[in-house]
Amino acid sequence: MSAKATDLARIQEIIDIVSETKRQVSELEFTKERFAEPKTVSDQLIAEALMNRVFRATEEAGALSDEVLAHFEFDRGEIKGVRNRLAHAYGDVDDEIIWAVIQEDFPKLLEGCKAYCDEMGIEIDQ
Repeated sequence: MSAKATDLARIQEIIDIVSETKRQVSELEFTKERFAEPKTVSDQLIAEALMNRVFRATEEAGALSDEVLAHFEFDRGEIKGVRNRLAHAYGDVDDEIIWAVIQEDFPKLLEGCKAYCDEMGIEIDQ
């Protein structure tokens, strides 16, 4: 179940998660290699935290209403599939897919959230 009660609260949460993840990955110069094969305890913790960020973002995105989700280029089934894999597959998650979500899907999700807010005339914290 989503932690947020409304589409707008979910969108704000997604924006926060994606923006903070982007900033931290950049600042830490965290790479796909460090994510997929962490060699230090720090890298292992960061990789686990990034998986948690993807879980949280997919939890919120998957709970968006059909009306709001229509503004995005994402399929609810795909979003929920990633979320369910992270929630229930535990150690059996494909790092390539999760890294692709962070690098490719997160920016699209952020764009969609911002575009929705712009269309609706909503000011959102960024």
